Amino acid sequence: MEDELRSLKLRDTNIVVYTLRFNELVILCPEAIPIEKKKVEAYIKGLPENIKGEVTSSRPVNLNVTVRMAHTLMEQKIKAKAERIAEGNKRK
Repeated sequence: MEDELRSLKLRDTNIVVYTLRFNELVILCPEAIPIEKKKVEAYIKGLPENIKGEVTSSRPVNLNVTVRMAHTLMEQKIKAKAERIAEGNKRK
């Protein structure tokens, strides 16, 4: 399970599933990432590059802040993609 925790990555745009699995693994393997700062780093590591950069640059202090920020950014990304698709459909 520790290997899964270290290699966990966000798939598609399903950040809820990623966050739930990350939290499950942290609870099941508390010795794998004992320090809050390391939990934040491990969570950010599994995010897509564009979101990872924005979250990292804000220097979040704890996992809750990190998760909220990542969720907000992912929601914005999904919304922007849906708007681009809708705009493309209008042109046809």
